[in-house]
Amino acid sequence: MNKEICLRIFERYVGGEASPNEIAQLKSFLENDVNLNQWLENQIRDSSRTIDWDIKMRMLEQIRSQTVYDAALYAPVAGKNNNFKFYLKKFSDIAAILLPVVIIFSLYLYLKPQKPESFEVIADKGEKADLTLTEGSTVSLNSDSKVMYGTDYNKKDRVLKLEGEAYFDVRYNPEKPFIVECEDLKIRVSGTSFDIKAYEDEDNISIVLNSGKIRLTTPKEEIEMVPNDHITYNKTTQTTIGEKVNAGDYTDWRQNRLRFENESLKTIMKTISRMHNIDIIFESSHLMDMRFTGTIDNTSIKSVLDAIALTSVSINYRLDDGAVYLYEK
Repeated sequence: MNKEICLRIFERYVGGEASPNEIAQLKSFLENDVNLNQWLENQIRDSSRTIDWDIKMRMLEQIRSQTVYDAALYAPVAGKNNNFKFYLKKFSDIAAILLPVVIIFSLYLYLKPQKPESFEVIADKGEKADLTLTEGSTVSLNSDSKVMYGTDYNKKDRVLKLEGEAYFDVRYNPEKPFIVECEDLKIRVSGTSFDIKAYEDEDNISIVLNSGKIRLTTPKEEIEMVPNDHITYNKTTQTTIGEKVNAGDYTDWRQNRLRFENESLKTIMKTISRMHNIDIIFESSHLMDMRFTGTIDNTSIKSVLDAIALTSVSINYRLDDGAVYLYEK
């Protein structure tokens, strides 16, 4: 008998609805499932450490008086602080004693398939991932990013946590608000498309709204965003800076294009390293502070590096042993 069938009979048994034939099947399962017996022994042994010693010994004496033991396998307890170990020769005997108070919950957990408390979708470095949620909203994850949500998603509300960067296209449902949490920010939307960039190793969190409306909550303020608003939140000062932009420039990473606006080469290379899963080493440290504005073809690491090298007379690169080295010409 498999666990699923046994679980159904067990639930009927607890409810007082099991037939004599079903009870016999359940008893046979309890007697013959070696893994179940070992698991229950471990449960009893481990949980007994938290029980008062005198109560524990009275329980064991009661079990011994009604259960047949193999004397060679039973080790008597010499003192309160010593470990003890007992073996059940017939689980069905002890089940009759402990089932009402101890075994019911443990056996139910053993039989019932366990559901995860939360789900997570991860895009590793050099990869992207797409997720369609149960109610139809979609999430596109950039490299080195993760989104997490509970099993209660879409029951009363729709709450997710984000680490990294993601583009959200949210189905409209005013009765179940869609909320994204990242570090100490909360973004509440209804039917909306937007991008959040919130990497742990970066000082700022970036939120860009494509369509709809967003209510952004920080530790210090609430901000209503409309399309083409770009908010930059500094995690250290907990302050925000807002500007109007072309929102599409900030979501082009989904089509392998990258837009930078007066960004340092250090920041650009951190993004490139993450998206291509490659180490980038500055042989000339002052190159890190050089700033660039423009759109880069991100179809390959070489296309990115060629574009950067062409925009500056002082930057060159070489690929060596799976890493990129940037140096002055």
